[in-house]
Amino acid sequence: MKYQYVRDIFLDFFQKKKHKIIPSFPIYLRDDPTLFFINAGMNPFKDYFLGYKKPEFQRIVNIQRCLRVSGKHNDLENVGYDNYHHTMFEMLGNWSFGDYSRKETIEWAWELLIQKYNIPKKNIYISIFIGDEKDGLSMDKETYQYWKSLTSKNNILFFGKKENFWEMGSTGPCGPCSEIHIDFRNEEEKNRLPGKYLINKGHPKMIEIWNLVFIEFFRKLDGSLDKLSTKHVDAGMGLERLCMVLQGKLSSYDTDIFFPIIRDIKDSLGKIYKKEFYQDVSIRIIADHLRALVVSIYDGQLPSNTGSGYVIRRILRRSIIYATRFLYKKKPFLYQIVESLVREMRIFFPELENKKEYIKHVIEEEETSFFRVIEKGYERFHHLIIKTKEKNKKIIDGKSIFQLYDTYGFPIKLSRILAKKNDFSIDEKSFQKELLKQKEKSKKDNNTLIKSDWIKIHNNQFKYENENFIGYDFLEYEIMILKYRKVENQSVKKRKDFYYELVFSKTPFYPEGGGQLGDNGFIKNKIDKIFIENTIKENYVILHIVRKLPLNIYSFFQAIVNKNRRIEIEKNHTATHLLHFALKKVFGEHIQQKGSSIREDYLRFDFSHYKKITTEELNKIEKLVQELIFSNLLLEEKRSFPLKEAIKKGCLGIFHEKYKEKVRVITFGDSSELCLGTHVKCTGLIKVFEILSESSISYGIRRIKAITSKKAIQYLKSIHFQYKSLKKILKYPESPIKSFLSLKIENKKLKQKIEKSYLQKIKILKKEFLLKAIQLPFITYICDISNENRTLKINLVKKIVLDLRNEVSNLFMVISFIQDNKIMIFISISDSVIKNKNIHAHKIIHKMADYIHGKYWGKSFFSMAIGLNIDGLSLVLKETKEYLKFLKNED
Repeated sequence: MKYQYVRDIFLDFFQKKKHKIIPSFPIYLRDDPTLFFINAGMNPFKDYFLGYKKPEFQRIVNIQRCLRVSGKHNDLENVGYDNYHHTMFEMLGNWSFGDYSRKETIEWAWELLIQKYNIPKKNIYISIFIGDEKDGLSMDKETYQYWKSLTSKNNILFFGKKENFWEMGSTGPCGPCSEIHIDFRNEEEKNRLPGKYLINKGHPKMIEIWNLVFIEFFRKLDGSLDKLSTKHVDAGMGLERLCMVLQGKLSSYDTDIFFPIIRDIKDSLGKIYKKEFYQDVSIRIIADHLRALVVSIYDGQLPSNTGSGYVIRRILRRSIIYATRFLYKKKPFLYQIVESLVREMRIFFPELENKKEYIKHVIEEEETSFFRVIEKGYERFHHLIIKTKEKNKKIIDGKSIFQLYDTYGFPIKLSRILAKKNDFSIDEKSFQKELLKQKEKSKKDNNTLIKSDWIKIHNNQFKYENENFIGYDFLEYEIMILKYRKVENQSVKKRKDFYYELVFSKTPFYPEGGGQLGDNGFIKNKIDKIFIENTIKENYVILHIVRKLPLNIYSFFQAIVNKNRRIEIEKNHTATHLLHFALKKVFGEHIQQKGSSIREDYLRFDFSHYKKITTEELNKIEKLVQELIFSNLLLEEKRSFPLKEAIKKGCLGIFHEKYKEKVRVITFGDSSELCLGTHVKCTGLIKVFEILSESSISYGIRRIKAITSKKAIQYLKSIHFQYKSLKKILKYPESPIKSFLSLKIENKKLKQKIEKSYLQKIKILKKEFLLKAIQLPFITYICDISNENRTLKINLVKKIVLDLRNEVSNLFMVISFIQDNKIMIFISISDSVIKNKNIHAHKIIHKMADYIHGKYWGKSFFSMAIGLNIDGLSLVLKETKEYLKFLKNED
């Protein structure tokens, strides 16, 4: 049964069971700081399980793309080696939010597997929660009764909390689960050993494909369990594993999900492909990782050095390591396969076609960058090999390997491969020690927040606390404190700090989100005035940060937002919308928002664009935004607008929650965006818009920083003052441009004079060096080791020694001098000498760099070093004389 039909049958089956089909969420959730990526189909719905958000549909079905490469759920090292683990996988999921429970879940699962997918009953094994004495939980008898009526008792097994009790984390919703395992061994294997002995034993032909979770408890901070008032169902089945079973394959890499792309990779290798074990593993890794990369980049997560971006970069680099090691690739290769992969995936992800070239560019840029890392790393690793040999050792210092990994980004896996190739090993103990130090430092650099359980003050009059925001209409309101909790912040210096998070019955305070800063202000009554430092949102609950609690926490309070600050933020938020609109007008529809920061003093907007924006283009954008401000466009706000109509209308926005029927739309003239933030009533209130800077923050992502209103006026006045001051000192004050042109011409003439003097100096120095040349058979030897101070520019000396290398066909040259208390050493060698004498500049320079306590760089024909130890020059001279003897002896 083909991949396409497996998907269609699943969705159609649950649609007929009155489930709402929703599309997959982006694999990267921007609004959830607790996750790098969606690693389970339930992630986008966890606020329903927590009771923080009201579901629009009680029954939902979807096919969610997930990524598991970090943290608790980490399948990365298994990928490519076993037959069913993947970085990116698709989860077939059906959910009930307070609707059906065990009976329907189990009966429908059985019906789908037996009647629709035609899996033989005897091949299906069930695992059930046996109970846990510590938690006071007994065996899940209800689940057992339903399964017993459908299948043989011999196919039902019981396991403990580790296998059959699902928990979202250390706290939160949880409950017993029932897993469905499939035995796809041949008959001979089945007769030899019954399948029940293989469940949860890691057997490659007995795999779990479906987990039915019955969420009915809440795990508190103290570890105890509370029963939930509303029970939910979370059922997830791995699509890749299911396809493997239904297509009769022993590996998911042999299914029609992966086989076409694996075939294309093999074809592209030609004679390089030898059907070797590690080549096959490498091809599977590349096919899997590239699929994950393409989807992640499409969903908006680019490779970077931090957070989610680092995970993507790690996946890509792992692919490159295997491609270089076992497929002998020496230059960018993965980006070329994107075309083939998109061709296979576009049946279900047609939108990939539109971003194909962009994805290819991102991957190629990353590959090119990493190959540079590898090249430099090889040189540095080779230097470590030489130093280890000189000490008559066979174990490379782990601290040096860590530096190579940490400072230069050279993967430890590559270091291990190279060490083994050269018959060396790495001191793993010292490497791990340095790695542990770094992790400890990282922990210290991050604040640790310890949150207590909530203390309730008043019963919540709302079923869902996220319904209590009234800040679009009010900046003051009478409120009650519903509950609070203490948060301890353990900082770097182990100094304990704490604050409180308060939940109000109603709140005019806007919580930080969508790039907009949270409101501050205060709450007060007759005896208390408590400052609200910040307002944030956690799981759709609005939290107000305070340093102390009021004396009478049970009373009513007047909540008052800092009005002046809110107004300035609103101006910048509306200006951000106008900027987004202007960018699309100037550059086209490929412009997409990639992030923003909206503060009271400035705004910052990140967007997708392939090249630097010119001054003329920035002026055009700025002018267009200013025209929209002067037009005094009125705010048109629709708080409950049908999503489908919003999309048809062309509203801008990042559609995280595509299943939502109603959205908030903000319109100013022709600019319409989905937005939850606060805005000015008309654009004229912004007054002035001024762009401060435009820059690149990563490949294909640009950033504009701008100011508005008072800040912009003050900034322009400052510029005007500087302009007037400049006019006073210019040659032609009535025409500053004429003055600058005059200065430019004068500067050009001076540069020409300097250039002439520069060329003359080169000729003189060349002659001086050539006079010191020693003629040996087949070698022209120039040595000038000086401890004199010289005011020579590095680029000048570099040009001279490289020119001499080109002019003297058999040159071996070593020179040094002192400049600004630093020792400069240059080595230049002709190609013929490198070939005939096997002497390389970068091999010589690394010793000399050690003598002068410096650093070095270069290649086989030219290298240089800079150091601080002047006493080391005598050793440099001695080393040079040793090479002279070597050259003479060779001759």
